[in-house]
Amino acid sequence: MMTTQENTTQNLSVDGFLYKQSSRHKTIKKRGSNTWKKRYFKLTNTNKLYYSTYQDSKPLAVLDLQDYQCFHKDDVKDRYILRLFKPNKKSLFLEFESLEQLKVWKDHIQKAISNCSRELSLQNNKLLEKRNLNYLKSGWLNKKGYKGIFKSKWKRRFFVLNRKDFILYYYKTERFEGKSQGSINLLDIMSLNKTSFNDEPYGLNIALYSSKRVYKIAADSQTELQSWIVAIQTYATNAYI
Repeated sequence: MMTTQENTTQNLSVDGFLYKQSSRHKTIKKRGSNTWKKRYFKLTNTNKLYYSTYQDSKPLAVLDLQDYQCFHKDDVKDRYILRLFKPNKKSLFLEFESLEQLKVWKDHIQKAISNCSRELSLQNNKLLEKRNLNYLKSGWLNKKGYKGIFKSKWKRRFFVLNRKDFILYYYKTERFEGKSQGSINLLDIMSLNKTSFNDEPYGLNIALYSSKRVYKIAADSQTELQSWIVAIQTYATNAYI
């Protein structure tokens, strides 16, 4: 038996008994094997998927659907199976009694995944709006650092120019929480030189006084590169270009 309720894409639920298989099994086993377990599943309007042994029992596990992907395993003949996949996490295989039941669950799960992405985006925007009071400019750039004979590879980083301490920080993600991957002191910049690298046409060399280090920065466009130069020169007043 399966029940569903939906008022908006943010308010949805579906529940019922399904069969699940752990991702430690690389192949889809037969239903009768002990790899498949019958469990009571419930998808709530919090975008979390719960499952338990019985309908009223304590959940055995809770899946936050953020960053998950949902696939119909249509390569398994005469069976109706969904795969829930997330990088660096175990997959979850769900089997249904009919294609119609599979479609209902798939639709709800995909909406929940979309809701997670939407909520994360809203959180990021609010965070950025709050932090923009302290930051002159932020955005994605490619970078590599040269120090002596060492040459690093291009890395995609989210750069944030702090208007309070004259530091250009870079992070792995645009949330820029916690410790940064590195930083460039704008007061230590000796020169800014626009250039064109072989694989990055919109480039900039940033040379420092203290460490003799040269950062190679690349933007996605000439306009974006120029806006960064203007922002950096706002504080790096001793730098020439």
